[in-house]
Amino acid sequence: MRLAVVGAAVLTALALTAQAGARESCTPSVRTSGGVTYRTFCGPARAIVHIGGKTLVFTGGNCDKGAFTINLGTITLPPGKPKYRYFGITVFTNRDGVFEDQAVSWQLPNGQRNSLFHATVKLAGGRSRGTFAGSTLVGNVKGSGSFHC
Repeated sequence: MRLAVVGAAVLTALALTAQAGARESCTPSVRTSGGVTYRTFCGPARAIVHIGGKTLVFTGGNCDKGAFTINLGTITLPPGKPKYRYFGITVFTNRDGVFEDQAVSWQLPNGQRNSLFHATVKLAGGRSRGTFAGSTLVGNVKGSGSFHC
């Protein structure tokens, strides 16, 4: 029994070390390839989007609390076709609260871009977490989710 507990502790430590190494290997950068510009964000921030019966999970990014901004993953700048996962929100505020008529955007590696327009974003915990809800411009599909810095 004691050997099993020690073995489990060792495996847990190895898994946590591997995860820490993976997070540290991210390098924030801007690069251009084939005429397309990509910007990579790194850090512990994460978000979940529920849209059209699907759940999308985004990890690996950061929050800036000047004007609240969360960026996760790697954004493909136009006119490039999205090649990576990306999620972002910007709310021009320096306080917690409920903010209407905002945009919540994401990109997926299959070339898909989408946004919730006229979204309501709720910031809490000193702008370290929040929720959002809105509808897509095309198709008026309702979506919602949460994020944590």
